[in-house]
Amino acid sequence: MNPKHLVPIILTAFLASLTLRAAEVDAEGFRPLFDGKTLNGWHTSSKTGHSRASGNQSGGKWVIEQGAIVGSQDIPGNGGIILTDELFGDFEVALEMNNDFGPDSGLFLRSTEDGTTFQAMIDYHANGNLMGIYGEGGLGARPSLRSFSFLERVTEIREVIAPLKPSLPVRPEAWPKFWRHGEWNELRARIVGNPPAITTWINGVKFCDWQDTEALRHPDRGSIGLQVHGGGDFTKQYVRYRNVRVKSLQHTPDNTLSDVEKREGWELLFDGKTSAGWMNSDRSAPRNPIQQGTLNPHRAGHYMLVHTQQWSNFVLALDFKLSPHCNSGVFLRTASLTPSPGKDVGFNGLEIALDDTTTAGFHDSGALYDLCKPTRNAMRPVGEWNHLQLTARDYRIEVELNRERVNEIDLSKFTSANRRPDGTQHKFDIAYRDHPQKGYIGLQDHGSPCWFKNIKLKAL
Repeated sequence: MNPKHLVPIILTAFLASLTLRAAEVDAEGFRPLFDGKTLNGWHTSSKTGHSRASGNQSGGKWVIEQGAIVGSQDIPGNGGIILTDELFGDFEVALEMNNDFGPDSGLFLRSTEDGTTFQAMIDYHANGNLMGIYGEGGLGARPSLRSFSFLERVTEIREVIAPLKPSLPVRPEAWPKFWRHGEWNELRARIVGNPPAITTWINGVKFCDWQDTEALRHPDRGSIGLQVHGGGDFTKQYVRYRNVRVKSLQHTPDNTLSDVEKREGWELLFDGKTSAGWMNSDRSAPRNPIQQGTLNPHRAGHYMLVHTQQWSNFVLALDFKLSPHCNSGVFLRTASLTPSPGKDVGFNGLEIALDDTTTAGFHDSGALYDLCKPTRNAMRPVGEWNHLQLTARDYRIEVELNRERVNEIDLSKFTSANRRPDGTQHKFDIAYRDHPQKGYIGLQDHGSPCWFKNIKLKAL
């Protein structure tokens, strides 16, 4: 055939493949990594320590059964990994799992051929856990974090208190109903940036949210992988995965909105370059608040920096970092900016405390200052970035710190000045049931440097 005649054929096939690929993307933006029939697009690796029993000649046994990828040891003690041929950078991966209780497995994120990876753990055995995070291979077990461990039976777990956020979102007594052993359950993991931020979910519930703070120590891209652990004899027990799919994520630079955020109606309150939209709480111009893409209210000129627009019901999200011993806060519904005699303007607003502390009292991070203390202190160590999200809807205020809900306040219950709903005293001569439900958002200067970026708001 004349090569010229091949051009339309090749082009038609190429366009058809693009149409198929586009059609495969679901409503959430995921596309399949596994066709349910073959291991096309996947390959096994025997280069990890899990394949030593075979002299690193085989990487376990991987087959297709009833529309699922099924893995096991091929000889006693010999496991391995199966990896995507395609490499991924920032992505979210989802799959359904129905493993036997016994084998140790894992979901590998940005894996190398020798299995160096950030692993979302699928250690489905006694003393194991699901969707904790582990630094596999060359990452030297950094991190090694989990929020629970299995007991001897799959229906029984115990909470693990560790520097892992959020805390266990499903109580141990509810686990047998939440997790359906012997049925298909969904696991998800997201990895973004480098050093990476990793989030994991089980059946739609967030179980882990972790930010690596070490210097760059792993490639930006790698394979998605599934593991059968070496050791023991698990030739007759199996791991099973199906509906494996991925959504590539575009990393959003600081102080910008992603396409998804734009569609959802978020507004950017700080452009990272100027103080446009911000003023001091005495309405003067901020002196020098812009520092390397951040707002710093310290010495900007007054008690706080405030956004020039007033807001009522909204979701506010931002990232912040504190200096040692810092005492700061985010104010909402500050009305008015004219202080009462003998008081500062902070008395006119509601303050979510941000402090370099480790306790969880009325004046610690996540508290509605002096009014409602958080359930726990979810702050990262001083000098690291934290993520704060506040939801104000009528009388209700919700606080999420580092993606863990730490406080829920119902202002309608604050019916008396100087009294909390339980009758204990606070410092404010205000019945907060009657506090204005519209006002300014502010960033407090309480004598120490602190930095804010990625300040975004969605009106409700």
